[in-house]
Amino acid sequence: MKYNVSVNSVVIEKKSMLINISGEFIDPSINPKFLSSPKIILYFTNGKEDRRIPLVIKAKDKIYIDGKCIFSGTYAYRLDCIFWKTRGQGLPFDMHLHVSFADFYEENIPMDITPVEYEQDNRFFSVDFKGDHYSFVSYPEKLASEGRKAAIANFANLVLKYIALLFSLILIPLFIIEGLLTFTGFVSMPKKINDPNGLKRLISYVIYRMSSVSRDSFTMERYKRNLIRKKYKHKRRHAVQPNKITFFSVRREEVSGNFEFVYNKLKDDKSLDIQFMFNTKPIRDLSRKEIDDFAEMCATSKVIILDEYTPQIHLIDLKPETKLVQLWHACGAFKTFGFTRLGKPKGSPQPTRMHRSYDYVTVSSAFCKKCHSEGFGIATDNVVPTGIARTDIFFDSEYREKVTKQFFDEHPSFVGKKIILFAPTFRGNVKETARYPMELFDIAEACENLSDEYAIIIKHHPFITEQHPIPEQYSDRVIDLSESTEINDLLFVSDIIISDYSSLVFEASLLDIPMLFYAYDLQSYIKSRDFYFDFKLYIPGKICYTFYDLINAIKDGDFETEKIARFRDMFFDNLDGHSSERIAELIRGCLK
Repeated sequence: MKYNVSVNSVVIEKKSMLINISGEFIDPSINPKFLSSPKIILYFTNGKEDRRIPLVIKAKDKIYIDGKCIFSGTYAYRLDCIFWKTRGQGLPFDMHLHVSFADFYEENIPMDITPVEYEQDNRFFSVDFKGDHYSFVSYPEKLASEGRKAAIANFANLVLKYIALLFSLILIPLFIIEGLLTFTGFVSMPKKINDPNGLKRLISYVIYRMSSVSRDSFTMERYKRNLIRKKYKHKRRHAVQPNKITFFSVRREEVSGNFEFVYNKLKDDKSLDIQFMFNTKPIRDLSRKEIDDFAEMCATSKVIILDEYTPQIHLIDLKPETKLVQLWHACGAFKTFGFTRLGKPKGSPQPTRMHRSYDYVTVSSAFCKKCHSEGFGIATDNVVPTGIARTDIFFDSEYREKVTKQFFDEHPSFVGKKIILFAPTFRGNVKETARYPMELFDIAEACENLSDEYAIIIKHHPFITEQHPIPEQYSDRVIDLSESTEINDLLFVSDIIISDYSSLVFEASLLDIPMLFYAYDLQSYIKSRDFYFDFKLYIPGKICYTFYDLINAIKDGDFETEKIARFRDMFFDNLDGHSSERIAELIRGCLK
């Protein structure tokens, strides 16, 4: 594939760099229906830490014509937020460009990217354009001076806020009277305050009026976040215990998943003090004791192990001797997340500290390193291809026999059937809005069009609370196990997988299970969520855009299984069932 990339303009003003990049990719396969998007990565390195940040290219900024994709993108990057671990050290740093499109990828593009137009104020940063890369210099003393000015301004604003808060507290009796008058109709209640409970409505009104006077928000979430910071600051004086390892999760309530596999490799070492802390509550619902326990755990643990995005851990600066290890739950690198979604809905804004505290993130292969480095906003060296602990079960024949026997003992009508596992992901951005259009996978239609030799297991994403409708006459051939069985266990009894954009496909590739991808909304899903790689080129099975395509593929045995091996080899470095041991060694290394 051929490409041309040029930087049209660069403006360095105060702490920001506004950059405009345009270019084109040229290949005979590109056509107006091409779904792949060009990707430009701004790659920064200061010798101790690197960072990948995508250029924001919006849908309207790319045009597809036969044999060519023309694109452009403009975004303002905060230069003082590029690095995390080495922030404040004032190190000079370089910037290169990486490019990718479809199955093409090249780092440090060998082209002259000197901007056509540029200007810089040399206030906090200056840049020297050196053909294929830029060299930046920061002025720490100027940044420090600006920081002091900002601190003074923040202090002044804080004083004014406290004065406004005091004034709003004095007015509480008046707000209560106003709130009571809303029940008579003399004072109107804001539409957003609509709780059916009268007392809660009154309290919400008083808080609303206090916020309007003090020009500040009063929420339990904010109060608890400040309490976490305060408690940790107090507990920080406690010494780190050199052998203390704490598993902390906001997604589970017991030792399971990756935690269980890694714990089993560490538990026999009597020199270790291994603790567990599980709390699935949102921050606003945490009790003072739970916050106190969390602060104590953070202050005294040598290693803290996570398995999910954990917002409270990023509210504080852990001690340098405490190591934070993220056992990210998903295999591979599939749907974009975090900083990769810069400028998109639910994307992490560049200045945020979320995810950036990790000392190590474990992933399934070296291919995933750059994706997770980009998504988490951390250095590439912080991403370690140990493998995913919970995938060790796929290499355990005894475990496979046990769960297979258990399944058929519980569901004897499925014995001898060709079992189809239907496991799609959800639509929507968050748990509260999660949904799946179940009418698009009609059970009656499926059973009528497939012979009695087929049986179906339904396994929706945990965010989906609605039950998939199953006609009574097909209850012996179809079961919904969305709320009960571990999905990995179901792979051992599945002959065919039907999914869409679920990361389940990584685990399924380990067992070489034929897969179909029911991607009826692929184009819109790419626009709203997108993938780290080209969906059409890399997915390990046949794509079906309609329900009838799906049924016909099953009847014809058309699964395109030849794609599985390439996919598996790309996303798994070690097919040996010893990922848990490698992670345990990584943790032991953090103790030394």
